Formats: sequence, C-alpha cells, structure tokens
Amino acid sequence: MPVASHDPAAGDGIRPATPADAVRLAGMDRRASASPRSEAQYAACCRHEGVERVLVCEEAGAPAGFIVYACVADEGSINHVAVEPARQGRGVGRALVLAAMEIMRGERMRVCLLEVRESNAAARGLYRSLGFRVDGRRRGYYPAAGGREDALLMSRPL
Repeated sequence: MPVASHDPAAGDGIRPATPADAVRLAGMDRRASASPRSEAQYAACCRHEGVERVLVCEEAGAPAGFIVYACVADEGSINHVAVEPARQGRGVGRALVLAAMEIMRGERMRVCLLEVRESNAAARGLYRSLGFRVDGRRRGYYPAAGGREDALLMSRPL
C-alpha cells in the first residue's frame, strides 16, 4: 500500500522487512519511541522466528517507518509502530496500519487489537480515525519519566 508521495521508480511503498533491515529498524525505533526494542528483537521478527512480522514503508528509497504485527488464531494485533520523526504527520503510520489490517483480513482475522500510551495523542487520534475504540486500560504498563504510564487497549473488527 503506497504512501501519499509514492514513487515506484524511487522504491517507495510498503514491503515485508528482511533480516538486512534489523539495524535500521532498531535505529529508527531509538529515534521515534520511548521504549525501543533491540536490534536482536528486530532480527528475530524479520526472520519470522515467532508470530510477529514487520512491514517497512520506504520513501525516496529509505525507510520512513515500520509496523510490527501478529496474526494468532483469529486475532490480529498491532504490536509496535514507529515513524522517523522527520516524516511523522505525513500518512506513513496510517499507510502501515492499513497495510497490516489488509493482511489480517486476508488471513481471516476477525479483530485487530492494540495498546497505546495514554499520552500518545497523535497515535490515539490515528487509531480512532481508523475505527478503533478503547476497550480497557492497563494501569502503569509503560515506563515513563517520573514513574509509569497507562496503556489504553483498543480494538476494531476486521
């Protein structure tokens, strides 16, 4: 699924991640996330050593963002989304979530689940605009400056 500035000649678009992407994914995650994953964790996802999978969005031939998702039984889950800070607010996250949900639908998942930091207003707004609704809360789930932060649990039917 392309992003707004899609240019096939420049290598833009969304594709499955490969093990060669692990270093760049970990670096992007450190720049974009409060709780980044390790390079080893990304390498395992990219090698499909478990249920998690990764899609990468490229713009101008360079990674602009990625999504980690899983399909288990009849439930899909979005486990992590990261977008390069300079490319945030340009539809990269939306394109990645839509691409992952399309795969989930193709694999006959009935619902898509996710959790998001309560303070992440931009992500919450994106998910709401895509039809996700808050189902619950995990108190003190995320580490945060000065303590812990709640996670909001969200879902939407596929």
